[in-house]
Amino acid sequence: MTDEIDDDEYLERPSKSKRKREVHAITELGEKLMLIPDSQLQSLPYPIIIDAITTCKKIKKGSARKRQIQFIGKQLRKVDLDIVHQLVDRFDASSRTHLTHFHLLETWRDRLIEQDETVLSEIIHSLPSIDKQHLRQLTRSAINEKVKHDLLREKQTTETLKPIQFRKLFQYLKTESEFQI
Repeated sequence: MTDEIDDDEYLERPSKSKRKREVHAITELGEKLMLIPDSQLQSLPYPIIIDAITTCKKIKKGSARKRQIQFIGKQLRKVDLDIVHQLVDRFDASSRTHLTHFHLLETWRDRLIEQDETVLSEIIHSLPSIDKQHLRQLTRSAINEKVKHDLLREKQTTETLKPIQFRKLFQYLKTESEFQI
């Protein structure tokens, strides 16, 4: 009878290799957290992990840095990783979440420049604390830049304009969305 219980207990328990892979994956997640801006790390509800990451960013020596990353991994094993994964996905350029967010910002920028009436209310609804006046000013500048660019293209001149205002508008939307979404 005890052999059956031991067998069942053995089958339910993950193998040592699987546990090592899980620990390694969590440690890699901790390393990805190191790439996230400090302002965004503050959105994590785990102050111990935030402090550990801030400390690790200051460490330049190899062995000490490895130990600190191991410590971050150990702390991550104690918490709910869903919140951490969401934060990492927002800043990981290879994730679908980041890509979707990036496309949304591009669409908003293009619609603003095309003077779509509904996009401003969409943006304000999604980003309630955005500076509306500054957004309108950047939009006007980008529209004027586009008009100048179109005129140069019609004249078929070799002179080209760099899309500075176009990029500024996108960067503003990106910065504002990082703080609010």
